[in-house]
Amino acid sequence: MDLMYDNFTNYINSITQTNNLSNFKSNGNVTGILEHVSFELGYMYFNYIKTHTLFTDEQIISYCKKNDKIGGGMKYDYNLLTTSPSNLRYLFHSHLILSHIQNLGLNEIKIVEVGGGYGGLCLALNELSHLYNINIKKYFIIDLPNISTLQKLYLSELNMNNVEFHSGYSYGTNINDNNLFLISNYCFSEIHKEHQKKYIELLFPKVLHGFMAWNWIPLYYFGFNVREEEEYPLTGNSYNKYIYF
Repeated sequence: MDLMYDNFTNYINSITQTNNLSNFKSNGNVTGILEHVSFELGYMYFNYIKTHTLFTDEQIISYCKKNDKIGGGMKYDYNLLTTSPSNLRYLFHSHLILSHIQNLGLNEIKIVEVGGGYGGLCLALNELSHLYNINIKKYFIIDLPNISTLQKLYLSELNMNNVEFHSGYSYGTNINDNNLFLISNYCFSEIHKEHQKKYIELLFPKVLHGFMAWNWIPLYYFGFNVREEEEYPLTGNSYNKYIYF
């Protein structure tokens, strides 16, 4: 895993230095980290979107086309459209997150995402939040500096203007807002225990609510009483959960 991630970050360094994002989603160093949702899983996400959300066909197509516009990547036919299966995961996860925020009775929210990939979930949440009568006032993404550079390049191409990027080495200490809504999908539970402890100590006191897609390790108490449910569709072992707090 460490070698795989080193290869990923080295590749991201190379493309951000040249500002060339033309086909990065197809590169083998990226697919194993960010673009590995299979066609079959994509179809499951697609069916969940159609049965669990109120997204119209036009809204689904609009988001997928926008996120497919940059970076190339493998695309498959899902009846309604041809797109990356990762887009369908982002859409479904955005529904889970926005529904949770709505159920909390929150109309204005400041989000902090730990581990933001290239920005696909950030884009989905900002594109669809109005359907849930939610205004995302600020969106912070915390990641390694070179991955933050990728996110800046990617999201600037899509005219995202409410996003701030912060180094993972600061663990959120330079974010001055409180009452944040935390997202960390397949990141917090994967990073080294020492990094988890730093986030718990330095970022989590600024967090009021959140959602995680948890994997890799058994769920443990990290400062919040959570509601958990088995991840669906299940992409790993019994440790894979959706957790709400």
